[in-house]
Amino acid sequence: MIPLNSSMVEAVQDLVKLQDGRLSEYREKRQAAAAERRTPDPLGLGTVSLMLPLYAHPDSAYYRDASLLPEMEVGAENFLKTQLPSGCISLVNCNIDSPPDTAFTTHLTSLLYQVAERSGLPELQGVQGALRLFLERAKPCLLNGGIHTPNHRWVMAGALAKMYEIFEEDTFRDRAFQFLDEGFDMTEYGEWTERSNAIYNGACAIHLYDVGLIFGYEPAFQAIRSNLTMMQYMFHPDDSIVTEYSGRQDLGQTMMMSDWYYVICHLMASRDQNPVFGAMAGVAEKTAPRGSHALMFWMLYPDEMSGARTFMGPLSDEYTILFGEENEVPVPKNVPYLGKLVQHPHGASVLRHRKGKLSVTAMAGQPELLTIRYGEAAMYGLKLGAGWFGIGGVAFPSIRQTGEATYRMQIELEGCYWNPLPKHLTEGTDGMYVKMPNHLREKTHVQFLPVAVELTLVDNGVDVRVLSEAIPNIYLQAVCMFDPQGTLSSPSLEEAAPGIQCLKEGEASFTRGGDTIVVSGGAKEHGDLSMRNDKVNRDALNLTVNWVTPADRTLRFRCITNPKGQGDESHGEKN
Repeated sequence: MIPLNSSMVEAVQDLVKLQDGRLSEYREKRQAAAAERRTPDPLGLGTVSLMLPLYAHPDSAYYRDASLLPEMEVGAENFLKTQLPSGCISLVNCNIDSPPDTAFTTHLTSLLYQVAERSGLPELQGVQGALRLFLERAKPCLLNGGIHTPNHRWVMAGALAKMYEIFEEDTFRDRAFQFLDEGFDMTEYGEWTERSNAIYNGACAIHLYDVGLIFGYEPAFQAIRSNLTMMQYMFHPDDSIVTEYSGRQDLGQTMMMSDWYYVICHLMASRDQNPVFGAMAGVAEKTAPRGSHALMFWMLYPDEMSGARTFMGPLSDEYTILFGEENEVPVPKNVPYLGKLVQHPHGASVLRHRKGKLSVTAMAGQPELLTIRYGEAAMYGLKLGAGWFGIGGVAFPSIRQTGEATYRMQIELEGCYWNPLPKHLTEGTDGMYVKMPNHLREKTHVQFLPVAVELTLVDNGVDVRVLSEAIPNIYLQAVCMFDPQGTLSSPSLEEAAPGIQCLKEGEASFTRGGDTIVVSGGAKEHGDLSMRNDKVNRDALNLTVNWVTPADRTLRFRCITNPKGQGDESHGEKN
């Protein structure tokens, strides 16, 4: 039996009750499948992770329920069958014979093993032995295997720390520090390379906690601390996480805090006695799934987890902060652009502004330069397209503050043409353009188009001023991408194509539920549906405003709460 700390009782009892309900539902579904003569989903590690903590927890309705033992044993046996001769497992739809995926699984397996071990329950020895066998077999995979994304280094280091804790073999520590000695890929304000606020920030944090705790490595705690300090500014009004500039698969997704966040915010709030981390732990208690992973940390680290509750309070929803102001990142400036654009590059400037229900994100380094959330209403992106040598949506290298509430993004786009190559450079190419050293062609008719965007924050919205006055008769287009679950309305909207409406003049309202974003400054100075090479977001309600240079134009976004009963619950477009 694992001892309970009095300050954790209520939180843990709620979590146990939640997991009891999930297990009951799971078993009912399996019984229903069997009754209908359907083959239930095969048992595996997921079964073990759901059942074992409850079996070992005295507050669970399933505490020492003997009927769970055969299912756990079959689940553990099937889990062992997924392990390859190398000791690795595969993420079957992506990473085959994968050391980093084995490292992720090692973290979970180690926790389950330690819960079983510390419970002292003899009937769990079979499952415990199978879990230890997996870890034994994983040794060569983790000691010799490599990575293919930046965060994998810290996941590997964390898994190696857990292996060191269990097996007490110095080779695990030595291997972990081969990764750790590369140094953490973090900006001065706490952002990782992958800029994945909803997924991989939490992954790095939970695995580095093991590194810090087991190896006594303070830089690991400092990296967690730095990232969580940044993350306090990355919540929308509904407590979803800012994902609009992610470099990974959470890009643009609506996601809440994960169990990784739930655990690490509790642990770090307690460790640092930090009220900000405590407030984040409170958000996680409301929004995170709170599954077996969270329960096992309460069981294994009761004092560390419970300490956070002393520091819980509200997380601030009023701030304006610009990250990475002095950073400049690579974006397409000339056409043709030679080399692959680094999407969502590390350290690109990010402006975050919250004022209650209003949440604004401005981003350098990507064409989607602005998002606005106001309660239920959301503009998922604002792009500025330019009819300039096929550049499509313009990305800006940085954001700089120019006034108390004003921020500027600017770029000078290059356009040119190309001379013939000397004959000696085309020999052996058979006249095939793609075989020629085209990067050696001399430029002709070089010209430059300065483009700038100024953002001014106001109490209930944002003013977006677009400036490009150096060359006349260049097409520009602002594209506002709204949530398709809401409604666009205005007498000045003209359907340009399916999913695209042009605001010819005046203003339009986007409404969802009881909240509205009003955009004003409509114009139709040219008739192009979109700028060449600018990809249309078919999953959004697209509102376009068309300008021709010389341009000094302003779009004004104002956010309002509708009078009760006047919210528009319908979906789709509306003129």
